[in-house]
Amino acid sequence: SAVAGVLISAFGLKIVLATRVVLDELSSPTTASPAGLICMTIVCVFAGRGWIGQFLVSAAAAVHLCLAIWFIYCALAYRIMPDPSWFPNTVAIGLSAVKTWLYYPMSGHFLMAICLALLFFFFPISLIRVTLNRKISAPVGWIQMSAPSIALYALTIMAQPSFEEEQPDVTNFQHVHRMIYLPCMHFLFGLAVIGVTSSVQSLYVRWDDFKKKEFSPAHTAFCFPTLAHANAIQAYRAAVNSFSDTPSGTPFKITIYIYWVIVLVVGTIVTLYVTYKFFSMLPNWTQIDVSDEVEPPAPYETRLTLENVITTGETLRQPFVSPAVLQANETGALVMLPRDNERGHRYVRTRRLTALGFEPIMEWSELNIEREVLLDWVGKNPPRRRKRTLSVPGIDFNYGYADFGFGNSGVYGTIPRDSSLHNRSSSSNTAGVNYKIWQTQ
Repeated sequence: SAVAGVLISAFGLKIVLATRVVLDELSSPTTASPAGLICMTIVCVFAGRGWIGQFLVSAAAAVHLCLAIWFIYCALAYRIMPDPSWFPNTVAIGLSAVKTWLYYPMSGHFLMAICLALLFFFFPISLIRVTLNRKISAPVGWIQMSAPSIALYALTIMAQPSFEEEQPDVTNFQHVHRMIYLPCMHFLFGLAVIGVTSSVQSLYVRWDDFKKKEFSPAHTAFCFPTLAHANAIQAYRAAVNSFSDTPSGTPFKITIYIYWVIVLVVGTIVTLYVTYKFFSMLPNWTQIDVSDEVEPPAPYETRLTLENVITTGETLRQPFVSPAVLQANETGALVMLPRDNERGHRYVRTRRLTALGFEPIMEWSELNIEREVLLDWVGKNPPRRRKRTLSVPGIDFNYGYADFGFGNSGVYGTIPRDSSLHNRSSSSNTAGVNYKIWQTQ
């Protein structure tokens, strides 16, 4: 809890001191995908800690709900389909639901309903895509198990009695939960097992490529889903022990117990190892030297944007990497660095990172190959034109009426309407080399 509290405080300072960097990260579904983990950490650390805990848990739950809405908007704007990277910002709101229920039961039930609705809508699509689409990275694929696990944990709210009578009917309470609650828990546990199977399968088929990647912040994706699944198994065991007629010592209960112990031990070991590696690598990740780096383009100057393929969209089975992931790899990340021999700071973009969200960063050669694969696919399958679309931060779109939707460049700058996409495309990207086109003075 102390370590988590320190990290949360550090993130709070980042919001205050580098607001522009945070806004930049939230402008892409690729780099915004881990944002929900902050809210999950806050509600777990501060729940039950007096009025301070009540305030922080309530605030974190509200922010998590806003993140879910914003992330879904970004996903719709980029026209991408659900994959496991969506879950920390969407389905994981179920964790906030449980902790919020401690203070505000109705709000907790409301967030639980949102969690379950998002699970049933996103999880089947994500399951199919991870199975069929080899272009989804291994860390993202491992997050698959988190959605049904968190939803199962969120449903435990319904097992909590809310008696107001002096002599409640405990027998009726038990009967209703045996008839409705327990079957629902069986069903969600089945989904959780399917999620684990999908996660293991995704790592197995991607292992040859993933083992070549250096350790990065993206490896944290192997921690929280595993522990969330261990938490879900424990919640399921509690439901079975409370409402099932199955006696203790049966093979079923013993198997569930052994399964829980294995997942808990493995998850703990993996988390401790990744945490150690994370802190040992942190100085290298935070001390970035961009003196000899040609600055990557802003998102609205990337090749995919200039060639109007950033909103190509995705399919259940596709031969290309998501356009949103390719754009994030081309533009890199916005960082705040001290000025050379001057007071103050400056904002620059850089690709000298090891990960973008849960995605290990691509080498230039890999990025160029995957980008050409996408462009070739778009050439053979041109996207259907739409008169009205959502506006992506950093990209101009025409809604079909008036000027609404133009100039929505977010934190990146402004695009002249009369600029030639062809000329700018050829001038901004040549043989995988990015030219410096934007820098805050």
